[in-house]
Amino acid sequence: MRQIFVGLFPIFVVILNSLVLTFGVSQMLYGQTVRQDVKKSFSIRAQPLSSALLDFGAQADMSLLVRKADTEGITVKKLSGSFYAKDALNILLAGTKLGFEYIGSDTIYISPDLFRPAPAKPARQTADQDITTDETLNEDKMATLDEVIVTSLRRRSNMQKVPVAVSVIKPPLIREARIHDIEDVGTRIPGLTVSSFSIGQPTIHMRGVGSNDDGAALDNSIVLFIDDVYVGRITSINMSFFDLEQIEIIRGPQGTLYGKNAIGGAINVTSNNPTDHLTGEVEATLGNYNRFDLRANISGPLIEDKLLGRLAFHSRKRDGWQKSLFLPGIKQNDENTWAARGKLLLAVNDTTQIDLNGDYSRDDLESTGRIPVVGRVPVRLLGPDGRPTGQSALPTDIFSALGGNVRTAINSDRGFTDRTIWGLSSRISREGDFGRLLSITALRQTDFAWLEDSTGLPSSVTDQKVNSNVNEKHSQFSQELRWISPDEGRLKHVLGFYYLYEHTHRIESFIFPRRKSTTDQDNETNSFAIFGEATYAITKKVSFTAGARMTYETKNMVQQNTINGDRTILLEDFTLNNKGNWTDFSPNFVLSWQQSDDIMWYGSISRGYKSGGFQGAPATRELARRTINPESVWNYEIGYKSQWLDDRFRLNLVGFYSDYRDLQVVQFKTEGNFGVFQTSNAASASLKGVELEFTLKPVSGLEFFGSYAFLDATYDKFNDLSGRDFTGNVLRQAPRHSLYLAAYYERDFYKGRLRFRADYRYQGKSFREPDNSVTIQPGFDLVDASMAYESADDSWEATLWAKNLLNEEYISHLYVLGGNDYALFGTPRTYGLTITRNF
Repeated sequence: MRQIFVGLFPIFVVILNSLVLTFGVSQMLYGQTVRQDVKKSFSIRAQPLSSALLDFGAQADMSLLVRKADTEGITVKKLSGSFYAKDALNILLAGTKLGFEYIGSDTIYISPDLFRPAPAKPARQTADQDITTDETLNEDKMATLDEVIVTSLRRRSNMQKVPVAVSVIKPPLIREARIHDIEDVGTRIPGLTVSSFSIGQPTIHMRGVGSNDDGAALDNSIVLFIDDVYVGRITSINMSFFDLEQIEIIRGPQGTLYGKNAIGGAINVTSNNPTDHLTGEVEATLGNYNRFDLRANISGPLIEDKLLGRLAFHSRKRDGWQKSLFLPGIKQNDENTWAARGKLLLAVNDTTQIDLNGDYSRDDLESTGRIPVVGRVPVRLLGPDGRPTGQSALPTDIFSALGGNVRTAINSDRGFTDRTIWGLSSRISREGDFGRLLSITALRQTDFAWLEDSTGLPSSVTDQKVNSNVNEKHSQFSQELRWISPDEGRLKHVLGFYYLYEHTHRIESFIFPRRKSTTDQDNETNSFAIFGEATYAITKKVSFTAGARMTYETKNMVQQNTINGDRTILLEDFTLNNKGNWTDFSPNFVLSWQQSDDIMWYGSISRGYKSGGFQGAPATRELARRTINPESVWNYEIGYKSQWLDDRFRLNLVGFYSDYRDLQVVQFKTEGNFGVFQTSNAASASLKGVELEFTLKPVSGLEFFGSYAFLDATYDKFNDLSGRDFTGNVLRQAPRHSLYLAAYYERDFYKGRLRFRADYRYQGKSFREPDNSVTIQPGFDLVDASMAYESADDSWEATLWAKNLLNEEYISHLYVLGGNDYALFGTPRTYGLTITRNF
């Protein structure tokens, strides 16, 4: 079967790519005409009227006829929200002495000859009056919530009309909350938690499901897509976020449209597209710990009406906030990263478009600085000859005796993180009566090197300290083809084919004072899938969706263990070749009811799948031989989406129950004088919970946001490889309660705008091991705040900001080694000033 797939694949790709480029003799651009009575989402910055009208035309899908002389010297204020096209244009033209009239359904003529001054009259109108004053229009319309557009179902849709649990982070929050990576997203989304061994080894959990084993033949449970391109390895996920249109977080298994490993959910990151007129931005930030950040982008036409381009750059640099008693002059837990992205958009003709994307990022970081926080097992002390004396002391005793604290570590070995990521992708899209054909071809590569003093103990004190060293190279090629039906009609569908090739070479070493153990893994993965999803409108209010994905996957891994000195963590030398293949069928069913324009109910049943693999750092040949089975889940979900108070209040609720089988669980089992890693399949686990999100805009300029998640995630039956029974225990990184609250306020001030924002985040207590009696991460609260002044013409702004304003000491990552717990602490209070210049 595999030979047939591999043999036919190149021919299949060539044929379908040719169809994308040439098919469609009788074609049309569907959806180009927009009726006047349909609300659209507008986001137009303060700028000259001429360019604002260009933005309006593009966002309303309308043609505008206006003399250039009539717009000269006029600047308009920012417009953001969901409006009828007529109302949005009234707001833009307020105070300009310009009027307009429709010529057909999609063309507007603007002229001073059409200007009609609004008669003086009270704001409350009688039934026969249809003229609204500009003041009333602004007050009523600007107080409504913005429409949020998502691509969760592989087509652009209003978030409130999509029957799936999805959250969206837009540029205002990305900018004001200084969201730079996936860790900044965590705790702002119900059910999502993120912590990290390092920037290249994050542990991401959604609704209690995630991945902790980073072996070369093991996969993530939460998948990340950058501009529709799957990011395969855990070492690549926690990349820099910059110049983004939005971040979508889709909760629950998404196997049908997002493929293997989206068993816990998916994260879609969409970067900004090139613009059809010249725009740009430069931003600089100064802050404590010698912070200096720089961000810039420029966008515009390269060939008029044919080729658009965009170039963006981002760098972050600050000193570390932690020192070590044994490493004078070294500041640990720093930031030093830069990234760039380029995009080209070529309009081949009216129906065919080609997008070319390229990105590159570089990280060069200091040590992380582990802290020993809980001591259960005695640690052997060393004598003057460097040999164990037989005496013992707890790690916490050693730590406090040497003067250590959260800001002052006692590690004696200097670590580092060195990572390079780059990617190239192309999107070829062709539209016609048949809908849209889309081809996405991508190549990505990551080089990752990391060294950490994993116990945070000095070499001169004990021989039971260990350094972890990883060198990994990962490359991937992916090809996706989609056929997306037109938006019109009772039946809508998405059909597609997907291929992924991955090559991962990972060398991981455990370095003790008198010994070193190394595991070398080289894995190749080939994954093929066909998928489809169709939605049928049974009535105007009730729709039924059915979809499925068939996946076939192979893995071939060669691994070698090498031990020098005493045998610890890795207990045997061996060389082994592992091979495996898996086939999966994941269906999806959804029934939705649009009770009214503002209220939707839905129920769904879906299956998720995470592929099988092999042990990440097996201690023995026997353990390495054991194949890790795929894990699967059936998810049952009921959702409610609503908007109230004339679109001023949005409330979304979802309740879910997930039934997992063969859940993949990695543990560090204390054994002998230290311990070993082992990954096994838990027999079963049940997850159930409720998630709530709301947005309230009571008056223009004032908004409240929030989310809450309740989660009950336990093992139904789980005996690990050594026979220990963890049945009934809570899954790792699954806090029972999480809460996010935010307030935003803006008002006119001295010919400009003042903006204020405050965020509160709470994450409850969670466990880091299936044995819930060890490695417990306490709950924590974080508060962020910002204040900004924006010029009237939107040409510049200044922002004062603070993260972790109350200087909370909290554990961001925790694990057990040798029976004792070692932690990384979160960043203390940081603050700064950001200046932005737009043009």
